[in-house]
Amino acid sequence: MAANFTVSVDEISCPVCHDIFTCPVVLSCSHSLCKDCLQQCRTAGFHKCPLCQRACPPGTEPPVNRALKNLCERFHLEQEVAGGSETLCGRHGEKLKLFCLVDKQPICADCVPDLHDRHKCCHLKVAVHDHKTRMQAALKPLQEKLENFKKISETRDQKLHHIKSQVQQTEKQIKEEFQELHQFLRQEEAARIAALRAEEIQRSQTLSRKMEEVVRKMKALLTTVKAIEQEMGKDDVSFLQNYNATMKQTQCTVQDPDVSGVLIDVAKHLGNLKFQVWQTMTGMVKHTPVILDPNTAGPVLIFSKDLTSVTSSEAYSTDANTLFGSQGFSSGKHQWDVEFHRYALVDIGIAEECQKERWSNDKHHVCTVRHCGGCDNIDKKSVRRGMLMIRVLLDCDEKTLSFFDVYGNKTFQTDCRYTLTGKLFPLFYFFEINNYLNLKILPAKIKVMQKKVKQVVTDKKPEKG
Repeated sequence: MAANFTVSVDEISCPVCHDIFTCPVVLSCSHSLCKDCLQQCRTAGFHKCPLCQRACPPGTEPPVNRALKNLCERFHLEQEVAGGSETLCGRHGEKLKLFCLVDKQPICADCVPDLHDRHKCCHLKVAVHDHKTRMQAALKPLQEKLENFKKISETRDQKLHHIKSQVQQTEKQIKEEFQELHQFLRQEEAARIAALRAEEIQRSQTLSRKMEEVVRKMKALLTTVKAIEQEMGKDDVSFLQNYNATMKQTQCTVQDPDVSGVLIDVAKHLGNLKFQVWQTMTGMVKHTPVILDPNTAGPVLIFSKDLTSVTSSEAYSTDANTLFGSQGFSSGKHQWDVEFHRYALVDIGIAEECQKERWSNDKHHVCTVRHCGGCDNIDKKSVRRGMLMIRVLLDCDEKTLSFFDVYGNKTFQTDCRYTLTGKLFPLFYFFEINNYLNLKILPAKIKVMQKKVKQVVTDKKPEKG
């Protein structure tokens, strides 16, 4: 069985009428054209091949190109089998078989001398092929975008599952965090109530001791009062004889009982209670100036529960992994301390917000300092337990970025001016994953600042109304 093949329309089109050959004849120069077209050329006085301009003797009849004729008949048959209606020219009623490359429209053969004289034309099939080729090239980006959309759509269930997993894990951690807070508050409540009860016992014991002293003094006074009353009840001579001694008994030297300071110091227990609890809570609460964003990280990175440190699930990986902070800065001064292993391969710095969506490592959108691992150019004081600590100081108002070696106590890149714009995000770029990937954002110290309010006293007298 013969193999199927396709034929270009140009190969079976007459160079004179630009239509499919009708009874093609082959000239002595080996070029072919329709028999009727050859006769028209001879009638008009042209005796040369329209392609190569080689002379054709007028007295000879060129033979029919049977192979080409069979090929054209087969082409017509395939066109009839394929079906499809042909549109006729609205001006001449002929089939639209040509395409004007100047006016960009399909025409018939009679339109050429009538409206498109000296216009470059080609067969309609050739124009369709060329236009379809260009349209296919223009369609390719749309098809690629459609494929991307299909891939994104196919990951819908996977993303929904990931979202559900994120919610469950986050909810679990929230409950654990609040459980710790509840436990702390319950312990703080119990401690403060215990302190109140202890003060109650202390105050009660103090009051009891003072009341015992009051009772002793009362008994002594009662004895004195009764003795004086007895002297006053004696006869006049005895009363006067003992008067001086009795008067001395009325001079009481007993001090009044001091029962102050026995009440509960309510102000101490209730004054600024929530503030005092909050101050105590600062010992267990940590504030980290930069929280890592796991949604911007690669799949091999593993985060701590509080999203302040990251390690790798793989020992070695040549794929770069980018990680951003969750919060961006657009004004003010900010700083954060980054601790990582001395052999880590990491860039530390800032990047524009656009880099979070599509990372390109463009120097115009990032400002970083690179640590390539090793300790050849690192002061020994800068290494503690194999770890380094770099402090990043960002001044959005002055547009400067500085890096400070905390353990080495020295600044190695000061006031690096940047031209980045918009909101800036902390950036951590791991250009290779190895066993030493162990990066952590250290918590900042919490300071409670109390502002003193000065009361302005004026001597101005109020106006009378």
